[in-house]
Amino acid sequence: MSILVNWLESLHEEMKVTNKCSRERNRKSTCSYCIEKCEHDGIVIKGDLLLIDTKKCTMCGECMIVCPVSAIEGVASNRSFEKGSLIFDRSYVPSIKELLIYKKRGMTSIQVSQQPINQEWETVVHATNEQLHLLDESPIVVIEKVNDEMLSRRALFGSFQKEGKQLAKRMAPAVWKMEQDDWKLSKYYSDYQFFSVNLDQDKCTLCKACFGLCPEGVFQINEGMLHIDNQKCVNCTACTDVCSENAIEIQLDVKIKSEQFEPIHSQNCKDCGHSFYTFDTGIEKCHVCINRDPSWLSPY
Repeated sequence: MSILVNWLESLHEEMKVTNKCSRERNRKSTCSYCIEKCEHDGIVIKGDLLLIDTKKCTMCGECMIVCPVSAIEGVASNRSFEKGSLIFDRSYVPSIKELLIYKKRGMTSIQVSQQPINQEWETVVHATNEQLHLLDESPIVVIEKVNDEMLSRRALFGSFQKEGKQLAKRMAPAVWKMEQDDWKLSKYYSDYQFFSVNLDQDKCTLCKACFGLCPEGVFQINEGMLHIDNQKCVNCTACTDVCSENAIEIQLDVKIKSEQFEPIHSQNCKDCGHSFYTFDTGIEKCHVCINRDPSWLSPY
C-alpha cells in the first residue's frame, strides 16, 4: 500500500504558476510574496512573469500558501496531519494565514511528540489565536502525541479508504490538489475582513484603473456610489501598483466585515465631452484631459 501512496503523491507535487498571477494580469505589479517566501530561489522573474525553477524547487508549497490570489497550484508536501491535528515539524514554520485556513478546514490542535514546540511555532500559534479571538473562533491548542498511528498528510482534507482501488480513486489528480481559491482567507471567513482599503479622495481621480485590475472585485460603482468591499481584499497590491496618484492604502484590519459607500458625481468633460466620475462637482475635466500636456493635440 505504501508504494501506491508514494506513487500517487509523486504525481501531484509539481508547483505551477497559473494565469491568475498578479504579474500576468498587470505589468506594473510589484507583488513578490512568493519570491520573498522561497528560501531556495526557486521562483524567478522572466520578463514580467514569474516562473518556477524546477531544478531548485523543493515542492515545499510555501509559495502556494503565501500567494494572496491563490495563483500557484501544487501540494504543501511537508505538512502532516493526524485526524484534527497538524504535526509539529521543525523543518518549517507555518504562517498565521495558513493556520487560520487549516482551522476552518477542521484542524483544532498542534501535535508534538518527542520534542516540545519551538519558539517560532509558539509565536505563530499565539498570534493566530489572537486573530481567532477577533474572529470569534476557538483557539488552537498544543497537545502531546498519544499514539503512533500516523495518517497521510492529506488526512485533513479526506480520510483514506481501506481498499487500494478506492484509495486510488480518491487520490486522483483532481481531488488531490487544492481547489481554486483554497488559499484565500476571504473564502473561509466570509463574515469578517482582514484588510481595510483606504482611499484618499483628494488624490483619487476615479480613473477606474484599479477597478479592472483588482482580481477580487473590491471596487464597484452602483447608483452614484463608489462601493468598496473590504471583505474581498486579499492585499495582492494590484490596486496600489496601478494607482498613479498613490491614492490607495491597504491596512491589516481584522474585524467584522464593513463596506464603504462614497457618493460620486457624473460629469461631462469640457474638453473632450466624455462623461467621467468625480468626487468633486467643481472638477470640469476628466482625468485624461487634466493630465494631458496642453502643447499636444487632443486625441478626441
